[in-house]
Amino acid sequence: MLRALEALCVAVETGSLSLAAERLHLSQPGVSKQIRGLEDELGVQLLVRGARGVELTPVGRRVYRMARRAVAAAEGCRRAADAWRDPGHGRLVVAAGLTLTLFTLPPVIAAFRQQVPGVRLEVMTGDSRECLQHLLGFEADVALVTSAFPHPDIQAVPLFVDPVVVAAAPGVALPGTVPQLQGATLISFRGGSGLRQYVDQVLEGRGVRPDVVMEFDSIEAIKTMVELGLGVALLPWSAVREDAEDGRLVAGRLGDWPDEGRTVTLLRRRAGLRSGPVGPFTAIAREVLGAGR
Repeated sequence: MLRALEALCVAVETGSLSLAAERLHLSQPGVSKQIRGLEDELGVQLLVRGARGVELTPVGRRVYRMARRAVAAAEGCRRAADAWRDPGHGRLVVAAGLTLTLFTLPPVIAAFRQQVPGVRLEVMTGDSRECLQHLLGFEADVALVTSAFPHPDIQAVPLFVDPVVVAAAPGVALPGTVPQLQGATLISFRGGSGLRQYVDQVLEGRGVRPDVVMEFDSIEAIKTMVELGLGVALLPWSAVREDAEDGRLVAGRLGDWPDEGRTVTLLRRRAGLRSGPVGPFTAIAREVLGAGR
């Protein structure tokens, strides 16, 4: 069944049986036969075949989600076996949020590649919930998140606390307390992001309503607008530290912020479900990110 599930996934992702055949190094009739066999075994139609390619049926969408996890788990098994035979080689997939990918992961990746050069390291991005799902689905081997969700199959390793600071253009007076943000011109992430939800919760808890004039998906866009003097922003210190040190921005903590900040946490599957390089990566992340933070 695994080969049929893989054929289904590739056909859906390419939108074409012929392209799926090319990727799987099979004939198109061979791919069609595998998918028909899967449909016969399950007793449902999974794909609708038409002139524009293939599309999932409603039940096909449900099966496809589980098929992706099954195929990823099989690939995880292969990676685990390869790592056991040859611990210094193989592949490690890291899932992380975009902000962590930009400002937290680079020194870890550099150190890992230097110390474990035989392992190919890949990065995939997503929010904290998506990263957890990538990990549970064996699409990723480790995840870096700022919102840890307890799960019996996942071990959480805290790395460091990342304070939220208020950032502004040089020469702009920084608010020193949360109430001083009342009515402030604020540049922020779009609603729905983990950081936006965290910041909004703190501000609403204090009855503070800043004037959010711009919302972006990109932290670099936010920093650019702040640097132009168009408003202030509440951002993780890790994302603005270099800008503050280089004088492009000024940044400071609010004296009455209710906590120390968000904890950046490494998630990995519990012992017995990990690939070989996860241990060295965890040790390197703790060493690199624990220093000077």
